[in-house]
Amino acid sequence: MTGIKITVLFSTYNGARTLPRMLDALCACTLPPGRWKIVAVDNNSTDDTAKILDSYKDRLPLEVYFEQKQGKESALALGFRHLEGDLVVLTDDDVIPDPDWLDQFIRLSEEQPEFSIFGGLILPEWESPPRFPWLLKDNRAAILYALNESLEEGPTLAGYIFGPNSAFRRAIIGSGYVVHDNLGPNASVKQYPMGQDTAFAMRLEGAGAKAYHSRRPKVRHIIKSTYVEEDWAIARAERYGMGMVVLRSALFDRKRKIAGVPASTALLWLAMAPVCSLFRRLPSGETRFRLLWKQSLRQGILHQFIKQRGARAHASELGVRAGG
Repeated sequence: MTGIKITVLFSTYNGARTLPRMLDALCACTLPPGRWKIVAVDNNSTDDTAKILDSYKDRLPLEVYFEQKQGKESALALGFRHLEGDLVVLTDDDVIPDPDWLDQFIRLSEEQPEFSIFGGLILPEWESPPRFPWLLKDNRAAILYALNESLEEGPTLAGYIFGPNSAFRRAIIGSGYVVHDNLGPNASVKQYPMGQDTAFAMRLEGAGAKAYHSRRPKVRHIIKSTYVEEDWAIARAERYGMGMVVLRSALFDRKRKIAGVPASTALLWLAMAPVCSLFRRLPSGETRFRLLWKQSLRQGILHQFIKQRGARAHASELGVRAGG
């Protein structure tokens, strides 16, 4: 009988820049050998990811698999075939966990038997200090960087369980990693709806599982220097808007639609387009950023509605052909 108590699962695409720091931290894990393992899925990387993972196999209980089909969902679906133990920790390839990270998740699961979804503390590990403080205002620290320092300890909603630091009782997750189709990350798609990790937790919550947040299982999230630039953050807002349509579709159910898209969002986007065009030429500033952030969010919402409309039309056409 296996003695493994917990499996750490993550996918990586071109993670050579951050993987050594993550894996070095895991080498300091306080959980005894034989009680845990790591399942890493290389999602068709083109850098030195495979070489780096291979170099840690003699220092960590590490299993490495390769998934050619691009997309985190495909990679984790492969990883789910190799889980062991009572707990599954889902994380990313750019975290630096504390030595007692896994111990804390195990203790948490024992102390909170009525909960099956667990989230831990996520702090920033900046490659370069953020130059624009407004990037971190109005919940953007969570949206952009999955930081959750302000979240209180205790029961929470699954929507506040973030991918870099989450754990699940294996008994509730089923045999496969199933979320909404086409949620990112996906390196083959320029703009995708973000929120795959949240969708997974929300699906389990919808089936009756309860979520709990603790500050004890702690990781630091490596935030690359390019991620503190305004242009990157504004582009991220579009992905967030796309994800809202998928994850929080009820927000749009009662909104009046024109050609299948929310009328108020479309009209406001059109009205603000010339203003935003002017503001893009101005120097960085909080007012400029807030305006462009909101416009990018609207664009994401419209983008996803149009995308879904096209998918429905395509499915209908296929149905007509099949019926004919």
